[in-house]
Amino acid sequence: MKHGNTCIATLLLMMAGWQSAWAQKVTLYKTNGETIRCDVSELDSIVFEEKMPPAEEIHEWVDLGLPSGTLWATCNIGSRCPEEYGHFFSWGETEPKDIHDTGHYKWNRGSGMMTKYCTIGSFGSGGMTDGLTELLAEDDAATANWGKDWQMPSREQVEELTDTTFTTSKWTNLNDFYGTKITSKRNGNWIFLPASGYVEGNAIYRRDSFGSFWSRSLREEAPRDAYDCAHTWSGVTWGADRRYLGENVRPVRVEKMARVLVSNIILSSSAISLLPEETESITATVLPTDAFTPDVRWESSDEMIAAVDSRGLVTAFFPGTCTITCRAVDGSGIYAECQVTVEEP
Repeated sequence: MKHGNTCIATLLLMMAGWQSAWAQKVTLYKTNGETIRCDVSELDSIVFEEKMPPAEEIHEWVDLGLPSGTLWATCNIGSRCPEEYGHFFSWGETEPKDIHDTGHYKWNRGSGMMTKYCTIGSFGSGGMTDGLTELLAEDDAATANWGKDWQMPSREQVEELTDTTFTTSKWTNLNDFYGTKITSKRNGNWIFLPASGYVEGNAIYRRDSFGSFWSRSLREEAPRDAYDCAHTWSGVTWGADRRYLGENVRPVRVEKMARVLVSNIILSSSAISLLPEETESITATVLPTDAFTPDVRWESSDEMIAAVDSRGLVTAFFPGTCTITCRAVDGSGIYAECQVTVEEP
């Protein structure tokens, strides 16, 4: 086809240089039935372009090096570049709309009584409960609009994205659009979340100072709400909001990148004894040595007795016993413990 196009273009350009009367007109017949006629002398050049898919069919993703291997889309649904706002959806609806309130919410009946995705009878229409805590594919805006390889993120994936162990966030400006840039501490890759505001009724609120996108997870203890991610100049947090509100959707890839998980943590001490105000460091050896995310998180079961910092330094305060736990943060669930006894002076 490319060779044929070149031949046609060459022929037309040759015709454009001929001045004989019979070569003064050219007719183009389009597949939709339209006909275009013009003088050959009006043609300066002819360019044949490869047919590109519509912009809404091109969906790129970024690997932020997160422990779960989740791949985040570069844009919101309905946008063509990272800084564009995109469409607004009510939670559990797959098409954007003009009005976002309880009366126009698909899964509402009466005064905010849910007809789907309800875990508590007092919130359900007629006492209905269905036990659904995550959106089905048929109600997932990412899957419905971008295909089976995409879905809205879970609450856990939103928590991971906003965890400062793995990412940093910065309120910034990208091509004259305000929003938050989230950058991976692992590989430096980043995504931009535009401050598109949110929709209630038929009005957009807090545009350029606030942004949010839905997760696919229901807030089980209050099923009129669903979990989302909100961001402002002060930071990025995960939380929950009313399902009928209009928020953006930032898809994630169903297929995740493979990661080597932590299989064991060995501590330098399994038990230590200290006097008040004494300190001692505990070191952690993470296995295997090629674990993708070897980071650990330290915590104390009773910080009144002894506390531990991010490097494993234990500080004793009052007599008693507590447990210092060192946890892998890659989702493997691996941890190790050290018993601390603070003795009477």
